[in-house]
Amino acid sequence: MAGNGDETEAGGASAGWLDHVRERLTAKVEEAVQAVCETPTPTTVAEAEKLARAAGVIARAAKAVDALKSRPERKTEEDEMGGEHFDPEEDERLRAELCAHYDRVERILEEKRAEAAERARAKAGGTPLAGGETPD
Repeated sequence: MAGNGDETEAGGASAGWLDHVRERLTAKVEEAVQAVCETPTPTTVAEAEKLARAAGVIARAAKAVDALKSRPERKTEEDEMGGEHFDPEEDERLRAELCAHYDRVERILEEKRAEAAERARAKAGGTPLAGGETPD
């Protein structure tokens, strides 16, 4: 019984940390959305598929980030007694899922930036792109 206050304080600190992480990841997801939205309209099936995959990854990442929001309290008998119910395995699963989605979004952003840089170089130099394509 005496340890319940300690768990509550730790949960509060954890919730604050998660809110901070959620805010930072939300900003990164928004950057990814911006990058995809600024992508020119696809002209080939391959480009359309690539854009669709990027949109799907971003949507999953946004859902995972949204899952980090503070959850509404559930009233259980244990809660009424002053205890809180945390599932460390669920937290770790969500954290791992979020990190995986974040890594995918980062890879997509890096690919998009590299492709844009390659197109800019090719356009400036008039050289064909890596796939034999000509610059726009």
